Amino acid sequence: MTGKRKDYTEAVIMYRSGLSIQQTANIYGITRQAMHKILKRRNVVFRSNLKFGLENHFYNGGYDYDVRVRSMTQTAINSGKLIKENCEACGAERVDAHHDNYNNPFSIRWLCRKHHAEWHENNRPIRRTVEFPPMQQEAIARMGGIQSGINRRSKRGEK
Repeated sequence: MTGKRKDYTEAVIMYRSGLSIQQTANIYGITRQAMHKILKRRNVVFRSNLKFGLENHFYNGGYDYDVRVRSMTQTAINSGKLIKENCEACGAERVDAHHDNYNNPFSIRWLCRKHHAEWHENNRPIRRTVEFPPMQQEAIARMGGIQSGINRRSKRGEK
């Protein structure tokens, strides 16, 4: 013996009018997952859950660093062209590479996590305005960014 099914047509209307699945579920006293299944069975087209800018709770004003400069810096560190130093504020050994100005990718200050975070709380770095020319594969290889063909072949067992 089956009971009478609840009518969820109002739930569809509420979701389509802008309420979230969670808000709609709260009105009916069920879980968000259950409401999602109910709406899905009724062929509701769901809104995108991607949120941008201030709607995204992880947003903190965007990137303060330039990805290309960060990559160039990491390549230089890995190849030994840049040598890590102790934190200039407290002398700690575990440090981050910090850029005051992203137009000068190798002008780096070495700061521990604490002092790096403090700097960014009180200051903003100068964003990159200079377009760096693309690097040739040979230049990247000299910096240690890729392995030469000889090394790659020998690793694969070729001669």
